[in-house]
Amino acid sequence: MKTKMLRIILALLAVLTSGWAQAPRANLAAAEREIREADIEFSKAAGARDLERFKSFLADDVTTLRPDSPVIKGRDAFAERWAPLLANPALQIHWEPLEARMSPSGDFGYTIGRYEITRTDEKGTRIAATGKYVTIWQKQADGSWKVVHDSGVEDSPPKN
Repeated sequence: MKTKMLRIILALLAVLTSGWAQAPRANLAAAEREIREADIEFSKAAGARDLERFKSFLADDVTTLRPDSPVIKGRDAFAERWAPLLANPALQIHWEPLEARMSPSGDFGYTIGRYEITRTDEKGTRIAATGKYVTIWQKQADGSWKVVHDSGVEDSPPKN
């Protein structure tokens, strides 16, 4: 009898505590909306060529991967790679998240989206480079979301 009662108590505890390991689904949906909005604001900072606001979205230990380069680590190194793009008045930079997902714990999430960088050449022809990206976000102690990793891949140019 004691064994049966112990099994019932253990089963009941397992059921009651199983929900504690994960944030409620409604909170995860809200967090997904938060990182989607953060990603949109991050794009607006880039589009406005505001390097300081752009940097405000980056975690201290942010990383990125670029072809033929070592892993780029840190807010300043990341921003240094972006500074020439943001300073170039001939470029327009825009990206938009297509999807946002959240970890069960609610403290990490990622956005996947598409980007476009356009410029006008000396003849007045608009040239666009497009691609896709993934950005990993981490919730900070103050409740804000910061980019901990960002990488993208450029689409192949259209065939003539």
